[in-house]
Amino acid sequence: MADVDLQVWCERLSGEVRAEIRAGRSKKWRCPRDLRSRLVAYARACRERGEPYGDIAARLGLVESTLARWLRRDRATASPGFRSVAIVAAGEGAQETGASGEQPALRLVTPRGYAVEGLDVATAAYLLRVLG
Repeated sequence: MADVDLQVWCERLSGEVRAEIRAGRSKKWRCPRDLRSRLVAYARACRERGEPYGDIAARLGLVESTLARWLRRDRATASPGFRSVAIVAAGEGAQETGASGEQPALRLVTPRGYAVEGLDVATAAYLLRVLG
């Protein structure tokens, strides 16, 4: 999804969140189910791009822990399936070499958005095994 499309989607959703919160009559706001599902879909799209929960929640006007809980619940109820991946060519100057000087260094981004850069293949494989 293009950056512009995500930005428009985010603005629309954050406006709906603000309107719902203002319309709430009690201190404890409950997000309507249809809005929550759209918020989760947007957050999933952003997470696939490697964005952290905090950034996504701030853009939407939500608390980070609330968004993380919604995503956990959604993931628990989702059936297993395929995830989309993209293989992109490295840009010019991106051919860093690892410690051995032979292979390009790798970058690992965890599901929570943490990035580890400069890995060789063996170290990346070990981290993936350990972190699951």
